[in-house]
Amino acid sequence: MILYRCTILTALALTVLLGRSQAYGQTRRGLIRGIVTDPKGELLPGARIVLENPTTGQRTETRSDDHSEFAFESVRFDPYTLRVSSPGFQPVDLDLVIRSSKPVLVNVRLGVAPAKERVTIEAGAGLVKEPSSSTETKIDGIAIRRSPGATNVGHLQHLLARVPGCATENNGLLHFRGVDDGILYIIDGIPTVDRRDFISANTFETEAVRFLEVITGNIPAEFGGRSGAVVTLEPKSAIDLPVSGAMSLGAGSFKSGEAVGTVAGGLKGRIGFLAVGSSSRSDRFLDPVDPRNLHNHGGTVKLNLRADWHPTDSDTVLFNGSFNRSDFNVPNRILQELAGQRQRQELRDNSQSLGWIHTWTPSTVSHLAYYRHAYHSRLFGSPFDTPIFTEQDRRHVRQGFIGSVTHQYRGHTLKAGVEVSRVTPREFFTFAVTAAGPHEDEAISDAAAVFTPERPFVFHDRRVRGQVSGYFQDSFSPVRNLSVAAGVRYDHSNLLTSDQQLSPRVGAVYYLAGSHTAIRCSYNRMFMPAQVENLLLASSEQARRLSPFTAETGEGGAPIHPERMHAFEAGFSQDLFGILKLDSAYWWRFFRNVNDPNILFAGTVIFPNSVAKGMAKGIEVRVDVQDYKGFSAYFSYTNSRVLQTGPVNGGLFLTDDVIEIGPGTRFIPDHDQRNVGSFGVTYYHRGTGLWASFFGRHESGVPLEVDEDRLVELRGAPGSDLVDFHRQRVKPWTVFGISAGADLFSDERVTTAVQFNIENIADRQFAYNFGNPFEGTHFGAPRMWSARLRLTFH
Repeated sequence: MILYRCTILTALALTVLLGRSQAYGQTRRGLIRGIVTDPKGELLPGARIVLENPTTGQRTETRSDDHSEFAFESVRFDPYTLRVSSPGFQPVDLDLVIRSSKPVLVNVRLGVAPAKERVTIEAGAGLVKEPSSSTETKIDGIAIRRSPGATNVGHLQHLLARVPGCATENNGLLHFRGVDDGILYIIDGIPTVDRRDFISANTFETEAVRFLEVITGNIPAEFGGRSGAVVTLEPKSAIDLPVSGAMSLGAGSFKSGEAVGTVAGGLKGRIGFLAVGSSSRSDRFLDPVDPRNLHNHGGTVKLNLRADWHPTDSDTVLFNGSFNRSDFNVPNRILQELAGQRQRQELRDNSQSLGWIHTWTPSTVSHLAYYRHAYHSRLFGSPFDTPIFTEQDRRHVRQGFIGSVTHQYRGHTLKAGVEVSRVTPREFFTFAVTAAGPHEDEAISDAAAVFTPERPFVFHDRRVRGQVSGYFQDSFSPVRNLSVAAGVRYDHSNLLTSDQQLSPRVGAVYYLAGSHTAIRCSYNRMFMPAQVENLLLASSEQARRLSPFTAETGEGGAPIHPERMHAFEAGFSQDLFGILKLDSAYWWRFFRNVNDPNILFAGTVIFPNSVAKGMAKGIEVRVDVQDYKGFSAYFSYTNSRVLQTGPVNGGLFLTDDVIEIGPGTRFIPDHDQRNVGSFGVTYYHRGTGLWASFFGRHESGVPLEVDEDRLVELRGAPGSDLVDFHRQRVKPWTVFGISAGADLFSDERVTTAVQFNIENIADRQFAYNFGNPFEGTHFGAPRMWSARLRLTFH
């Protein structure tokens, strides 16, 4: 199943690789290597070296080996403090700033000296002290480890929801700055553009992640395929650690539970390995479509593997592999439960990647990689399905070659790259109407009602399509305190239509050293092909004949072209008293062919569609407190507005209760969330290791998007008290939660930690959406408790 079949893609990619002209600088990571000696220059093996990120508070520790050497791999671009100590010698602190992939070499000599010695090492000429022109949010390993919940299934979405500009939706769906399903995930420089919400594919295993970095403004030219946000998941590495293991057990409300096991270690500083396996289950696996949480059991099994090999000081080989599955019931409404409907779904996915990073000279680094992502989804109907019977078998494989060359020259950090990929979607889908007419909060259209169990709708198709991308970018400082990041990207996609775009991207940041203020602005042009999941059916003539948006003039319906966007941003960041960091941005975006998928009958099948035009604008504020007397905190707020203009193209719509969206019709889409806020406050007692957190989230509610006749019918549906029918929006909701934990005991062999959580402590009832023809009806979680025990074996 995982064997690669040779295709024309191989020939194209090898041609590029042999030319050594490609580069895909998505490895925004540096390398720190060093040696520790005594005052006479003699070697000091066993010295303790701690690398600390003052921005996030994350600490990584190692010791010098038998040759007194040490290394920190995959160090993200940031300022750091390197602390070196050894018994009988004076410790040394060094300030480092990592701004490029150029390796940083550190020679540390310990000896009799003043109380402390502080040195600044700058990596990346011209861009060392100035902040980034991108809007970035960093989430460290501590926040990942303390994320609440009995299972890790929703941890990634919970963490990403903290980012300004992010609005949540049911089942792990996220919207960044007006973009639906616009997240590009990066692991070890490998891109993932496919959907990774709860109902499309398994989410990433956060137990294997060291930290997260999210870019929402001024996305560099090296990143493409998605235009909402770039999420870098930096995997854990154990190359400098002895063999160790960990086990985590979780339990909570709705009979939720999870077991996670980890084994990691390194061999002679050259080979590191990490294996994480997990299994989880819950009786509230998805967000239910009825407040009573009917028919909602599910579970997952995941295996993640990573290995890094350093055959020489100039070479690094990275391997990543994952094998995941989830089986779950499709939640029922009350009439479906009483009728005996028992639909279920299976998701299977696996990924493999192999990359090679080579340092040619101190100023030149290359990265070459191959990746393969495979996805399979099966939906099983049941004999008593109502009002519609559905079954599906969908799968696709995406594989490709990428590469990058990064070169520093006279204050410029130059990158150039290319990606060649192929995707092979295959789809089977069938439905039959079993109960025509209004059914709770849905009304089946006349066009769909003709398909009955005796004469069902049947679709099957398969395609082979490809994409080619290339980019060039430069980062430099033309004058003191001014930094510029400029680049251009080219994308060509024939999925399923043939489209291409040249996308300039430029951003600048000016740093006022006296007041510690950074002022930034940027312009990006973005290109985002439609989601491949269910694209064949959504783009077909069969779906077009069912669409309520097809006009007599031929507008509306299929096909679905890539989303094109112009994105502008202006913002600033401010350090206050060395304790608070304030960041604010105003952004506005203009779209053509807005990607805005719809969910079939509030179920678990998402169909892509596009809207002719759109705009989104908003203002964001985030405040971070960096470990002040044991306290740390964050607060984020976003005020935004989204508008779109018809017609709607693609999708699969089996109802006719939507608002009229013809050519030129302006409307408010389903993800228009005007006000979103979140916060978290944590206290950590260093003496005892006890910690406690208080957190919360507010969202102002999304629109219903139904006609006036359907509004009357929806007033009698379960959960209608959570809707403001006068405003035609879901009512605003605010939830709070608490977490607490501690290290119970620790010795040379075992460390034991516990965590207890209560989410939605006020048991506030709320709905993500209600009766929406694009998203359906889904309800948020009530009060839930969970506990977790973690054992680490040294």
